[in-house]
Amino acid sequence: MKLQKLLLLAIAGVSFVFTSCKCEKKGEFAANPDQTATQLEEENSTAENMMAKLDENGNFIYDVGNFTEITLPDGTALTVGENSTENKLYSMMNNSDFSVSDDKTQGWVTLDRIYFSSGQSELTGSSQAQLDNIVSLLKAFPEVEVKVGGYTDNTGDAEVNQKVSAERAKTVADVLTAGGIDGSKVESEGYGASHFVCPENDTDECRAQNRRVDIRITKK
Repeated sequence: MKLQKLLLLAIAGVSFVFTSCKCEKKGEFAANPDQTATQLEEENSTAENMMAKLDENGNFIYDVGNFTEITLPDGTALTVGENSTENKLYSMMNNSDFSVSDDKTQGWVTLDRIYFSSGQSELTGSSQAQLDNIVSLLKAFPEVEVKVGGYTDNTGDAEVNQKVSAERAKTVADVLTAGGIDGSKVESEGYGASHFVCPENDTDECRAQNRRVDIRITKK
């Protein structure tokens, strides 16, 4: 009888140890499940936000804000985003207090809806709408002169980047003159992989911002 009791106690002890170990293992695997879910949600949200800022071709998508209507001096009405290139240029052109800075690195505005085929100077079809608006602005303010600047990121060959940036800037300038703007009032230059707006240049999103064409009022 004594031996039987000892055996029963031993079996109960093994069962308790096995059950305890099993519970601890489960506890380690699912420790603080709320925190894990939060972390995953934040990571997914960050990834989604980054993806939302790039289109299917890797171009940066700018937030142009809510749409508003501006009426130009010649009566032309344009519907543009509050933060758009067109609205920024209009504010400069229409503001009597605005003056062109002697610092040629200042006053540049990124063309926020101008895109090119990858590695080429050919404009995408969706770029025409913004170029048409800029033509309208320049016609309404005929005294204004501008310069178009092309830029790339720092990937690839520096010489190729310089060439592509110059060609892209010239393409935009050519479209403006083809729209009726006096060629003497539009100049262009390529700056290659320089003057980054996103200095780190270490992510797809950052590099997409650096691949751009800017415009600057040079005379008003």
